[in-house]
Amino acid sequence: MTLDQLTENETGIIKQINDESLAIQLLAMGFILGEEIKVERIAPLKDPILITSGTNYICIRKADAKNIDVNQIK
Repeated sequence: MTLDQLTENETGIIKQINDESLAIQLLAMGFILGEEIKVERIAPLKDPILITSGTNYICIRKADAKNIDVNQIK
């Protein structure tokens, strides 16, 4: 499952980032593999997506979210 498939208030664990440049940017901002993330909000037109990881908040484009594999937490 990819990050763009999660709905608001769902959580997941980052499994893999398939885009190397995106991975570098996210790692620099504190988003690491194996960390739990939560989809806080999705914009009315479904782009961008606000996600949190610990105390970090980030808005990410849906196209970039498709490159992030996650394991959904029920």
